[in-house]
Formats: sequence, C-alpha cells, structure tokens
Amino acid sequence: MKMIMISVGMICSGMLFAQGGTAKVERGGVAPLSGTINLSDTTLQDWEPHVLNISEQNDGSKEFGEEKTIVNSQRKRHRARKKLKNSPRGSTAPAPVMLRNFTANNAQGTPNDNHIAISNDGKIVSVVNTNFRVYNQNGTQLQSKTLSLFGNSLGILMAISDPRVIYDPVEDRFIVVFFSGNTSSSTHIIVAFSKTNDPAGQWNLYSLNGNSLNDSTWSDYPIVSLSDKDLFMTFNHLIDGNDWKVGFRYSAIWQIDKQKGYDGDSLQFDYWHHIDYNGQPVWNVCPIRGGTGLSGPETYFLSVRPSDLSNDTVFLQSISDSYLSGNAQFSMKALKTDVEYGIAPDGLQKDGQYLATNDARVLDGFIANDRIQYVHNTLAPQSFTSGVYLGTIDHPGSANPSVFGQIISNDTIDFGYPSIAYMGNNAFDNRAIITCSFSSPDTFPGTVAFYKDAAENISDMLVVKNGEKAVDVMLDSVERWGDYTGIQRKYNEPNVAWLAGSYVYPSRAYRTWIAELINPDSSVVSSLAEPEKDWSTQVFPNPAADYFSVKFRSRENNFTRFAIYDVSGKLIRVLLEDKVKDGENIFSFSTRYLSDGIYFLKITDRGEAEQTAKVVIRQ
Repeated sequence: MKMIMISVGMICSGMLFAQGGTAKVERGGVAPLSGTINLSDTTLQDWEPHVLNISEQNDGSKEFGEEKTIVNSQRKRHRARKKLKNSPRGSTAPAPVMLRNFTANNAQGTPNDNHIAISNDGKIVSVVNTNFRVYNQNGTQLQSKTLSLFGNSLGILMAISDPRVIYDPVEDRFIVVFFSGNTSSSTHIIVAFSKTNDPAGQWNLYSLNGNSLNDSTWSDYPIVSLSDKDLFMTFNHLIDGNDWKVGFRYSAIWQIDKQKGYDGDSLQFDYWHHIDYNGQPVWNVCPIRGGTGLSGPETYFLSVRPSDLSNDTVFLQSISDSYLSGNAQFSMKALKTDVEYGIAPDGLQKDGQYLATNDARVLDGFIANDRIQYVHNTLAPQSFTSGVYLGTIDHPGSANPSVFGQIISNDTIDFGYPSIAYMGNNAFDNRAIITCSFSSPDTFPGTVAFYKDAAENISDMLVVKNGEKAVDVMLDSVERWGDYTGIQRKYNEPNVAWLAGSYVYPSRAYRTWIAELINPDSSVVSSLAEPEKDWSTQVFPNPAADYFSVKFRSRENNFTRFAIYDVSGKLIRVLLEDKVKDGENIFSFSTRYLSDGIYFLKITDRGEAEQTAKVVIRQ
C-alpha cells in the first residue's frame, strides 16, 4: 500500500469578494483575464434568440405596479401552500419499492454516522464511525477493516470520526475521507483513494493538516463531492476547548486535483477558508453532487442559518472551475426561500428518552437538469415535530435563481438526518428519493424513505427498517441520533438507489441497514407534457428550415429560460435567460446549427410553470 504524507504548504494568500460574500484562498498563480472574443472567428455560433411581447397591456399594470406585484406574490405563495398541503400524505406519488436489504456495520459507540457508495459493477462500500466494510449486492461481506487501520498506517493514533465515502463513475474508483483529533495540535484529515475499482484492495493514503492556518482551530464534520476534475471536501473549524455548538469559527473548502490521488502523486489543491457573508461566518458548507454523474467544471455549495428558530436565507456558493484551470473563482449569493426552516426539536423515543437533532444545517443535495435539490432537518411548524426540509433551486447559475421549499412531516413521528438521490431519467425529469431516520413514542428508531415524483408530490413513507429497542447509550436522557445518512443513485441503473441507514439493535446500540430502492414510477417522463390550461402555444413554421418561432402566454412578468434538447433529453443549448412580460409572447431562434430531426424547446419560468414545444427541423 502506498502511503504519502503531506502537509499544507501555502504559496500565496488572497481574498475574493462576491455579492456580500467573501472567501480567502491559499493558492498559486494570479487572476487571469476574464475572457476575449474574436468576431471574425467562423466557429462562433449565433443562435439569434429573441422574445417579443405582443399583448396589449390594458390591465392597469403601469398605474398599479405595486398592487400587481402583491397579487403576483400572493399567487406564488398560494402555489407553495398548495404543494405543502398535498405533501406528504394524500398525494398521488407511490412509495419507493425496496428490493435487496441486509444488516451491515455495527458501530462501536455512538452515533452511527452512516455513509455509502456503490460502483457500477455492484461493489458497496459502507462506513460508520469505527469501521469500513465492502459488500456485494447480495449482502456478502468482502472486506472488513477498522478506520483506525487507515490512520495507524500513517502514524495517526488519535480517535477517528465522521467517515464519508464517494464513488467516481468516470474513473471507476472510490474515495474515503475522515478526520482524526479534536485539538488544533492533533487535527488531521485522512483521504484515501482506491488504486483500482476494487475497494477491497489497495488505496493511496494522504494526511492533510487539519489546522493548516496554524491557528487555534481543528477540522470537524467533512462533507464530500466530486466534479469531473476535482475532489471537494468541506469542514467546520472549531476552536480549542469548545464543542461544536459554541466553538465554530469558520468554514473551509478543499479543492483537490483528484487524478493526483488516484495516481499516488503529491496532492495539489486550493484551500478556501473564512467563508463569510457581510462579515458573518457562514456555518457548514455542503457541496452539491451531480445527480446523474459528475458535475463540473463549476461546483455549487449550500449553507443556511442552521441555529435560527426561523429563517428563509439560503447561501448559494460556487467555485467556477477546476484546480488545474488556474481560473477558479469563488462567488456567493444570498437567496430567500418561500418556506421558512428552523431548528428542529429533539426526537422522541418509545421509552421516553430523546434523540438529538442538533441543528438545521444542509446535509445533502444534488444538481440535475439545472436544478439543485437539497435536504436538512427542520421544525415542522404545523405539527411541532422534527421534519425534513426539501429545497429546490432552479437555474442556480442565473442572475436570479428561484428557491422553493416544502416540509415532509408527520403529526406523531420525528424525522432526522435526511439524504437525497436523483431518480429521474432525462432532462425533463426531476424525481428523487429521500431517506432519513425516524422515531416516535410508539416506534423504536429506524430508517424510512420517501419518493418525490415529477409533479413534486411526496409519497407516504416506506419503512426500510424498524428498530428493535430504544437507544440507551448516553448517561443523559438525550441520546445521539447520528450526524448523517447516505444514499447514492446507481449510475448505470437510473431507477435504482442504495442507502445506508440505521436501526437500534436489541443491545440498544446502533446497527447499519443497507437497502436497494427502486423508482416506483420508472417510466420515462414525456418531453411533450401536457401544457397547463392557462398556457397555450403555437409553433411556426413547423417543420422549420431557418428560423423557429413559438407563441406562448406568460402568467406574469417573470424570469424565463429557453433551452433546446434532442429527442433523448440531452441539453443542446440554453438559448436565452431573460425576463418575459405578462401576456402573449413570441420566442424565435435560428435553427441553422441543428441537423435535421426532432428537438424540444423547453420554456421554464421562476414560478415553476413549464411548456415544451416540439421542433421539427428539415433543411
């Protein structure tokens, strides 16, 4: 096994600013020119997109602009309330279907921080706070080691915690990340890259300095994601002598050239730290994974105000490019969601003890079809139970992303520590599966799952595994519930996801339960969905040779996106993102860059209204 020890060597320091957000970065190089254009370049493509409003505005909108804005806002709020009312019970969404499932890792102690990754050939890596195991899809154990073995191979003997695992479907490799030590002098970050596609075999090990700025903090609570070029790890830096509740000082992002890790070379990286908004530190940065595969080159991150009783702020952050590009820039936007979140109450157990839900930090999320879907704990205000906040950010790269939320809750059941996986089939399909822990005064702690269909409906819960006893490990009456769960789409089987949840064993300690879930609604979502009644379209000419136009009605003055897709659902080009006026509009674009065939023009506004027009090209 190849072992490489490195520590952070700082080259130069800088500060990047964006819309009230700042991040310091330790990196090499200088800021490059933003870009150039040569108008005589014959390879440039000009699609000539254009929107023309053809309605007569006789509704007094100019004279009563403020009132009209209020009416439109009320309409949006009504749509949001309608979605909440329909979710999670009484909806038309079917529950996910469970196939193979089996008991897995047993954690020595508490909590049972579960994470999972599965390769395209069906090898499963399951990690908890103390151990690392490899299974096949039938539950046969292929390898079992303690995480301490990884640390000891590097001469690190301190307590190990919070393991994460992720699978790279392009390189067909695994990466494991965890930390060791809880003081500024003992903190280490261990990163392991599998040398082949066999996680039961050889790994390249690296030790990073968890206190790379040489201050009085240590690195806690990693979250990981992969882009096409980089590994991203985020950490919370806590000050010596304080717990995570009061000891937080700043968040940090490691951006690592992943190929170096696979090859066993010295790691190269950017270290982004002191991520602030308007001078206040942003707590807990969650990297957003690709839904159907790897994202990139731009990677998104999400944060909220996790300790507030009630808040509607969502911090959308991004790193624009790969480490190797030398052009990576950090930016941040503060967005407002339509459904507030808040710190959740502790969960109830059957024996009267409680389970700690900690805070409302963003725990997991993915991006697919230009939409981020993310989850975290929250107070469910109607039932005052612990619920799951499911958030959606449409067009995160646009000037004005739209943010919507809904809360999955139950009158008597508490939910905690959700994770989410994409379960759609194409560019018109935003289905997902959510898993989380559950408990109530009538049930022992276990794992459940929900399905979200293409119409945003949430299914009734599927009980993946019931607990067999109440947790009773801590001396206090508030027991640890865990810090996260894990779920991953199986990339070469679009309707399949594998999860690692927890349940309580008769010994009153945690065990891991691994399960295969399938999309219960696995038909391909049609790219020719029926338009809503208040949207009507006319397309002309069709077939088209040079230009294509579509007449459509917009509900209100709204930011709208026009994108062209092929018959398989692959995005060809985003033609235009702009504000469209209320009423009748005509959108036109040049078809000269399209080959003969059938395409679909998808029109999407911030209010979640969508319309699709079939485009036939015949030159």
